[in-house]
Amino acid sequence: MTAYGAVNSLRNTIDYILNSSHYSLVQPSPHIIQLAYQELDPLQEILEILDRTITSKSRKKVNGLDGRIKELIWEFQDLLESLLYQQILSQVKDEEMRERVQPQPQIIFQSPPPHHTTTTSIRRRLLQCFKPKGRKFKAPTIMNQSEASQSRSRVGGKRFSIDLQLLQQHVHSFIQRLKDLEEEYTYEVYNMPEDDGEQSIVSSRSGTKSKLIGLSDQFQQLKRELMECDWGYNYIVLTGTAGIGKTALAEAVFEDSEILSLFEHSVWVTVGRKFQSNDVSRAILAQMFGITQGDHELGAYLKGKKCLIVLDDVWETQILDSLSSSLRNNSSGSVYILVTARDRIIGFPILVRFLKEEESKELLCQKVFGEEGCPLQLDKAATKISKICEGLPLMIVTVADILSKAHNTDPKYWNDVAEMRNSVFTEAFNEISKVLFPSYDYLSQYLKMLFLYMGVYPSDYDIPMSDKIMNTLAIEGWFHNTNKKQSLKNSVNECLEQLCTDKNLVLFNERKIRRLAFLEFKTCRLHSSWRYVCRGEAQKNKFYHILKKLVEGLKDGVKGQRCLCLENNLLFSIKEFRNSVRMNCASSTRSLLFFGPYHQYPIPVGDDFKLLVKLDALNLRLYTFPTEILTLLLLKYLALTCNGELPATISKLFNLRVLIIHPHNDIRICGTPSYVPIEIWEMQELEHIEILGKSLVAPSHSASLEKLSTLAGVNASICTISEHFPKVPCIRKLGVRIELTPYDDHNDLLSCFGCISTLESLEMLKCSITNPVVMYDYVFPGSLMFPRGLKKLHLSGMGFSWEYMDVIGSLPFLRVLKLRAYAFRGPKWEAQEESFLKLRFLLIEDSDLVQWKPRSRSFPELSHLSMKHCYKLQEIHWFGTIELENCNPVALTWAKQFQPTPYCLLDVTATSSFDEKPTTIKFQRHGFEKWRQKDGDVKTES
Repeated sequence: MTAYGAVNSLRNTIDYILNSSHYSLVQPSPHIIQLAYQELDPLQEILEILDRTITSKSRKKVNGLDGRIKELIWEFQDLLESLLYQQILSQVKDEEMRERVQPQPQIIFQSPPPHHTTTTSIRRRLLQCFKPKGRKFKAPTIMNQSEASQSRSRVGGKRFSIDLQLLQQHVHSFIQRLKDLEEEYTYEVYNMPEDDGEQSIVSSRSGTKSKLIGLSDQFQQLKRELMECDWGYNYIVLTGTAGIGKTALAEAVFEDSEILSLFEHSVWVTVGRKFQSNDVSRAILAQMFGITQGDHELGAYLKGKKCLIVLDDVWETQILDSLSSSLRNNSSGSVYILVTARDRIIGFPILVRFLKEEESKELLCQKVFGEEGCPLQLDKAATKISKICEGLPLMIVTVADILSKAHNTDPKYWNDVAEMRNSVFTEAFNEISKVLFPSYDYLSQYLKMLFLYMGVYPSDYDIPMSDKIMNTLAIEGWFHNTNKKQSLKNSVNECLEQLCTDKNLVLFNERKIRRLAFLEFKTCRLHSSWRYVCRGEAQKNKFYHILKKLVEGLKDGVKGQRCLCLENNLLFSIKEFRNSVRMNCASSTRSLLFFGPYHQYPIPVGDDFKLLVKLDALNLRLYTFPTEILTLLLLKYLALTCNGELPATISKLFNLRVLIIHPHNDIRICGTPSYVPIEIWEMQELEHIEILGKSLVAPSHSASLEKLSTLAGVNASICTISEHFPKVPCIRKLGVRIELTPYDDHNDLLSCFGCISTLESLEMLKCSITNPVVMYDYVFPGSLMFPRGLKKLHLSGMGFSWEYMDVIGSLPFLRVLKLRAYAFRGPKWEAQEESFLKLRFLLIEDSDLVQWKPRSRSFPELSHLSMKHCYKLQEIHWFGTIELENCNPVALTWAKQFQPTPYCLLDVTATSSFDEKPTTIKFQRHGFEKWRQKDGDVKTES
């Protein structure tokens, strides 16, 4: 079950050791670990055989073997990384000892020749960023003499001599034991018995007629399609996650007298995982015609008849293929097949939605109290309880059943349930996990590992699909990108799209629908019921362990865990808890995640987890940088919140790929700039730097960060910005804050973008002026330039005139444009013809814009326009989805009068907080149609 992830982790570890420029492997070390690596490809193929087995087979023995393979791989990986760490640490200590006996290096400041050579004058210019009028100030580049003399040789970073001969005997033992397990695993996969956990898969529906609560809109949609049935055979597929209400919706259709009157025959067949195509055909014939013996052609009996066939809980497409073959020539009849399935098994199914909050409460109260309704004193608690169920009918019904059996209408009991202070929800999660688990168990291996990992995030966390998350998956090592033709991000996005649209296991929160129904997303999340399943499986398999209470760190369950996730950060401040965790899993833990509520007082993170590769402590406030973590030499991901300066010794963490430093607050003493240490340019593995509020200084020597793809949050000046970009040639995402001083020439602002335009790989640019001064009569001489490959552009505080927008409009791939804080100024923006051809989202915030009037054939793909705090706005000559927030009321009046072109839709949402109570107004207007408002379009929200 998790052996696939262990294989990926070991593969990525060996790949890195063999290819890293930091390691010089002593012979025969490369050969030793290559022997182990060569066994991983055939093992992965063997594990993938399981994906080709049918769902009716029992996987208990195979899953047990999977666990043994995982433990064997982890045992070898622990030996390998422990040996690697010990040798690196020894050499680092030797180097430190040599540096102690050498004389202290002299500090050389490389800056323009000062007027005075005294130390005082130099310090004044450095700390106060002072320059004489007419002179450009250049931020100091600080480097010592040894760095200057060795700059050419140190571009590639430090190198450590690694001798793995002690591993040789273990490698041969590892390979032999692995081959034995492979042989046993292969035998069990090909000889899996039938699953005895489920009864006969073909049966008629029985039971009393029940009322459908919620989903009335989807019921009417189904009814319309069935009432308009055509000749031949037709499929309607209801799909959705387990427990979403597919069967209940199909039953409502099957019991509707108006629908049944259209058909001569109707039959219900429950299929399940243990399917046989012939058995399904025999069940249909038995219910329709009483035929129970012999093999008969289904199509011959249904020819010329109008029939409704419901196939409930279909897992495989073979059943539909078999029925299609039988019914293909039934042109003289009309057969409708209504299918319910967890996965999208055919065509474009109807996705059964989650219940709305009011529907959830109605279902809960109906199941607990029947027709009597919910007592008034329990109403608030019932609302909270139904909300926790997140619209999943199976969860609601299970909780309702537990509440009914308790026979307890005490408000205190119900409030405890609503606040999850008792075992009701735990019991419910355990019960429905039995229903949900097969969907996870029969996932493909490459999807299973990614899905399982998503459960590590808290319930209120929307998982952003940014580079940071992609880097996390690569660093953890559990996801291996086998497709070398596409990036890791694209591979993960494809897998997530399968988990959402095909498997219905992941929910996307923010969707943008392109043409041809192509799906693009920004964030995703898991339903709480699926998070419970993932966390239970992860803990059992030592994949990761969630810690919320003190007792959880003192149990055996924490022993040997590869990842610890704290949802209560205070636990690590308790000595008893911290000691127990360190004793049980310090030698195995690779990730330490503080995902609890933000804690503003320091908590020790510790340095006992020697093999740690990921430390995420953004939710902890540290007064100074914790230098003790500099001994975590294998660390690849570091995220901290601290206001202290970064030490120059951070370069000891030479394996770092992701470095994220956020300040506790953004307060800074005037005239005292804070710099990112120059030594960061030695960290050649860095791919993601996110350091907010500090200035990045470029070194004078030829060092560069060749692998850096994301640089966000750093400060820069007009004078120094041109020095950075030649040193980050592969940058894809750039977020920079430009600080203007009273002595800066605003004309040089255009030259900054000229430097940025040379970054050919740049796809996203966020650029803001931290202290903007908008000059209305000022004209910037020169032209504005951007990289042609930009897809997303965020600008703030520049004060350019709208004429410069023509340059942005010509960018061929730009999809998202956000303009804030007078990025552009002036009362009128009239976009050029055939401009912004790919733009889909446009935001204008805090602007003096009065009129926006795109010309013909511009913005052809723009689907969402957001205007915020535009207090002078009066006219918007555009149709589509418009969001107005605290804008001039005249703009709303204009929108109501604006006539869209034929076959187009104007969809406006306007919010205002000017009055005592905030108001929200929604309306739609169609081309060639009179003004109309939908039900509930106008509402007031307090």
